[in-house]
Amino acid sequence: MKIRLLLFLSVLLFKMTQAYAETGHIYIFVSFSMPKTSIKGWMSEAEIPHASVQIRGLVNNSFKETIKRVGELTKDNRGGLQINPKLFEQFQIDQVPAVVVTSDVSCPPNISCMAPFDVIYGDVTLAYALQKIADRNDAVSSIAKNALNQLRENHAA
Repeated sequence: MKIRLLLFLSVLLFKMTQAYAETGHIYIFVSFSMPKTSIKGWMSEAEIPHASVQIRGLVNNSFKETIKRVGELTKDNRGGLQINPKLFEQFQIDQVPAVVVTSDVSCPPNISCMAPFDVIYGDVTLAYALQKIADRNDAVSSIAKNALNQLRENHAA
């Protein structure tokens, strides 16, 4: 009985891990130094594949100014931004915009590990960046292909 339960749980965990590896995560890195239309474009494109748009920090080290800028960008209730300087460091992002596709494996505390990832720099479309990553045929290509298919299906509808 215990062996069957363990086998069942092992198969279930494998299927969940496999499904998660196919979805991975997409990060879009931007900066308030970019044109507002560019940031809004990235925010809009991020909605379809559920990508998260990241900024490094606060505008002039001020929460008030940052909230005002984010409010200007989201007044149409589309998209959002996350402040996460650690992601910029983790993926060594030193220029924006940048698109990162990763299998996003969680690491235990105090252990250094890095999930496979690819990055594309430049003010291109999300579809272009995903296609370039998909064409690399590496560890995260399937994640990029899935997100690219979501974008294409949404534009076809």
